[in-house]
Amino acid sequence: DTLGIPHYVLDYESRFRTSVIDDFVDTYLAGATPIPCVRCNQTVKFRDLVARAQEIGADALATGHYVRRSIGPHGPELHRAVDDAKDQSYFLFATTRAQLEFLRFPLGGMTKEETRVQAARFNLPVAEKPDSQDICFVAGGSYADIVRKFRPGAAQPGDIVHLDGRVLGRHQGVLDYTVGQRRGLDVGGGEPLYVVAIDAAGARVIVG
Repeated sequence: DTLGIPHYVLDYESRFRTSVIDDFVDTYLAGATPIPCVRCNQTVKFRDLVARAQEIGADALATGHYVRRSIGPHGPELHRAVDDAKDQSYFLFATTRAQLEFLRFPLGGMTKEETRVQAARFNLPVAEKPDSQDICFVAGGSYADIVRKFRPGAAQPGDIVHLDGRVLGRHQGVLDYTVGQRRGLDVGGGEPLYVVAIDAAGARVIVG
C-alpha cells in the first residue's frame, strides 16, 4: 500500500489518466470531439477492471449502465435498455462477447424512476442525486479548461475563416470550438454562422 491506498487502485488511476484523459486531450487538440466515456468503457472498465475482478475470483462484474444483457443463439448479446431516455448501449458498442460473458447490468430492465425507488429502499445516499451530463473528470463541463490544464501552452491563436476564404476574426485556440457550434464565434452580425470544420494543424476555425 501507498498511504493506505492499494497498489491496484493507484494503477487503475494511472491507466485512467493514460487511456482516457490523455487520449481525450490529444484528440481535442487535433480538432476532433472525442467521447471519453466510450474509451473508458473500452479500456479501464471492461479491460482493466474486468481483469482485476477475475484476478480476485469474482463470478461477475456488475455495472450501473442502462443496457440489457440477453442470451442469444450464439451467446450473450447487448441490447438497449428498457428506458429509452437512459439507454447507454451506444457507449458500449465495442463490448466483446467474451466481456459480456462476465458482465451484468442490473439496471437495464428498469426505468430511472424505478432505480431511484430501489435506491431509497436500501437507504442509498444517491437516491435523490440529480442527473449529471458532465464527463466525470471535467468539472463544470469546460473541456477547454481540461485541455489547457494537461497541455499548457498547446493552444495556438489563429484565424476564423469563412468557407469562401474571408478571414472574419481571430481565436485563442481551436480547442474552444467544435463542429456545429454557433455561439461564441464573436465574428459580428450578418448571416448565421456555424463551425463547419477545424483545421488544427493550421490553427484555423472554418465557418459557414
